[in-house]
Amino acid sequence: MTLIAGQALDPKKFFSSGEGVVHGSSIDLTIGEIIDGKGKMASDPFVLGPGEIVQVVSAEVFNLPGHVTGHVTYKTTLTHQGIWALTVGIVDPGWTGPLTTTLLNFGKVCYPIHRGDEFLRVSFFDHAPVHEEHMRPAPPLREYVKKQQKAAASLFPKTFLDRDDIAAKATRKVMNRLRTEGLAWVALIAIVLAVAQYVADFGSYSFPPGQSVEEVRSEMENLRREIATLKERVDAPRAPDVTENSSKQPSTEVQKAPPQQR
Repeated sequence: MTLIAGQALDPKKFFSSGEGVVHGSSIDLTIGEIIDGKGKMASDPFVLGPGEIVQVVSAEVFNLPGHVTGHVTYKTTLTHQGIWALTVGIVDPGWTGPLTTTLLNFGKVCYPIHRGDEFLRVSFFDHAPVHEEHMRPAPPLREYVKKQQKAAASLFPKTFLDRDDIAAKATRKVMNRLRTEGLAWVALIAIVLAVAQYVADFGSYSFPPGQSVEEVRSEMENLRREIATLKERVDAPRAPDVTENSSKQPSTEVQKAPPQQR
């Protein structure tokens, strides 16, 4: 396998449309179409906000012979500006269409994207011919672009990893946990405070008429049992999180402790 470089790197040998920007041993692909999150062709320039993504289609339409393979990488000059092309890889022999990739703005400021901007770099390698049955030609150009529009509208969020949705789910999870455990903790704290106050006042406590020391000790023992029951309930394994389809999940409502034997 030999890298095609210099004068042999003629765009007409590899593209049926477009020329790209030729370098010594590679060609930069340029943006031909910009597809927004609704699957529509976007206006030029398209302003890509921090954390946002957009689909772009190359202006160059490949027409690779059976003895040439393309190797696509991102442009380092673009990453230095906070823009990263997520799709890189191999262009197989026989491919007869453009390339599409997702651009991500991982910077802190907005970035304008124009048609004609360079966004990917491709190197070409000459090798032994690939048999026709192993080559995969592209669908017609219009069909290819429509497929990318549908994918942009239905599969990709506006922002990378959809941070708003992740934050909302995390908030629901925390609130569910607070609801299931909060009541038990409040009751436990209230009993602990009551016992602490009782112990603090025990030295100066004056028994009501007819109440013996044994009866006071019995009440203390009952309080200890209630604290132990609440502690077991708090420490018990929690039921699975119920953020969705709550009707199908077991209830996480705190069960009432069985009445104490007095």
